[in-house]
Order: sequence, then C-alpha cells, then structure tokens
Amino acid sequence: MRRELPDRDWKALGPGALIGPDGRTYRRRTTRIERADAEALAEGGCPVVTYLPGGRLVWHDEDDAWPAWADARAALTTGMPDPDSVTGGRWESADGGTALVLVWHD
Repeated sequence: MRRELPDRDWKALGPGALIGPDGRTYRRRTTRIERADAEALAEGGCPVVTYLPGGRLVWHDEDDAWPAWADARAALTTGMPDPDSVTGGRWESADGGTALVLVWHD
C-alpha cells in the first residue's frame, strides 16, 4: 500500500526520525546503504520510504514496497549523489521494526 506522509514527517528526515503510518518512530541507523543490503531489506518485506525532490515522502509497504525499491535499485549510490541518483539508509524503530529510506536527488 502506498501512502503519502504528512509534511511533519518529511521535515523530520533531516534530524533522522520519522513516524510511519504504523505509529512507530523510526530513526536513522545507517546512511549510504550498499545495494545488496538494501535489496535484502526489500526482499525481507520491510517498508520502503521514498523521499522525492520537492518534499514528497511516500511510505510503501505490502505489495507496493518491492516496486518502489526496484525503481531505485539502479540509481542507488554510496558516493556523493548526482542528479537522478538515490541514496538510502536503514531506519529502525525501538521495537525492532525496520524501514528502507530512499532519497532521490535532483
């Protein structure tokens, strides 16, 4: 399921926290995640959160999570982002929930 998250959540990305639609608070645990690690998270069924230029933050879970990752896979970089590249990280909640956060750069 794809859900737009409110402005308060995308503004919280900078400080490294966001509240998912599941009510959990996720905090950044890694930055510049490697492609294989991101793939493993997506294959494991964790939610994928995409931050799109212009300030849109979208939560993808269930059947929508894998396509969101597949769209970003080829553009993922661990270096300095270029236009049309994606950086990503592993975010976790206190109770062990995990989300893959992908940031698209313009």
